[in-house]
Amino acid sequence: MSENSEVITNVLLPSARVALFVRDKEMREAAALLKDDWRFARVSFDIQDGDVASATEVFRVKESPNLLIVETEEIGEGFTDRLEVLAGSCAEHTAAVVVGPVNDVYLYRQLIDMGVSDYLVRPISKEVLTELIAKILIEKLGAPGCRLMAFVGAKGGVGTSTIAQACALFASTTLNQKTVILDAAGGKSYLSVAMGTEAMTTLHEASRVSAGTDQDSFRRMIVKVNENLSVLATGAEAILDAPVTAEQYEVIINKLMVKYPLVIVDLSQAPTALVSAIITRAHETIVVSSPSLPSLRAARSFLQELKTLRGGEEDRVHLVLNQKGVSQGFEISENDIETALKIHPEISVPWLPKVFGASETSGKSLLENPASKEIFGLLQKFMIDGLKLSGDGVVVSEGVSTNASPKLLGGLLGKLKTK
Repeated sequence: MSENSEVITNVLLPSARVALFVRDKEMREAAALLKDDWRFARVSFDIQDGDVASATEVFRVKESPNLLIVETEEIGEGFTDRLEVLAGSCAEHTAAVVVGPVNDVYLYRQLIDMGVSDYLVRPISKEVLTELIAKILIEKLGAPGCRLMAFVGAKGGVGTSTIAQACALFASTTLNQKTVILDAAGGKSYLSVAMGTEAMTTLHEASRVSAGTDQDSFRRMIVKVNENLSVLATGAEAILDAPVTAEQYEVIINKLMVKYPLVIVDLSQAPTALVSAIITRAHETIVVSSPSLPSLRAARSFLQELKTLRGGEEDRVHLVLNQKGVSQGFEISENDIETALKIHPEISVPWLPKVFGASETSGKSLLENPASKEIFGLLQKFMIDGLKLSGDGVVVSEGVSTNASPKLLGGLLGKLKTK
């Protein structure tokens, strides 16, 4: 049984299209039964009596699905050539599984090297087919139980990375949530240093490995910070290296969402296309701004663009004010901010140079500084009070400790409050 078997047998799978071109009657019947399985309610199936040649003809004129399962009777000379022709008719995002007549280790390795997700031998039971399809869809599209939180700054210098890191620490320790945090800043990232680790890889390499089957290499790129918090240790590239594309970054996200219930992404220095892709997909988007006029003007523009990008949807967007007190006498009040931006700031984090400065220069987390209690008290308000979790078995003491319920994953942050 696969590593994901306990997950995939009890979750509603993401929306996807699956096509099967198979001659085997039992396999077609098994696939047809999945249409009535609640886990596959959002998965559409196209089941045809066919093979590699049939699939090639269809996808020359029709968009290929998320997953293609194709059966073959011939695995001899010329088969891989026919498979490459099929691949040329399919989009890059399509995963492929080949079902053959005999167990052939050499062919299996050859197909895996070509990018085929798996090679199976008939007969295939409904249980095996269920796990196979679910495993591939989750690996490609992410686990629906996972929460993706994107942190983005209204402008540079407002402390977006600091807020994202503090939330990751809080979620992993106080809320006991298995969490991973990653950065999109490439060589400019200081995430690993801030978490007390070292940059071990680049985003390009992480994307390449994420798209492959080398699980050990990917695991070595992830460093544990504490029992529940891990960091994708990127940042080893040169600062002027070309950034990854949005598609490459999403490959990494998909990989992490299989294993971590909470994925936190710092987009503070990410390329524009990457920011657009992630905030469109994120379950929660946190916009960080200082209470200064220039930052708030940028925040207003960004919030309007974000609303347009998400088809007018305003839920699951949150405003966090940071560095309150840096420009005393020149800062905008929270009431005026809410009137102008049509969104109420969830929390307002004070400027505490002895806390944040000590953390950044020492490479130690905020948790290790006793003076950070005020910061984590605000995060408690942000991440717990807004959820109204009283009665769900969550008990929060004055020292900000809790035995968190898995229901936290239903939405780690409170809903947007608008005037």
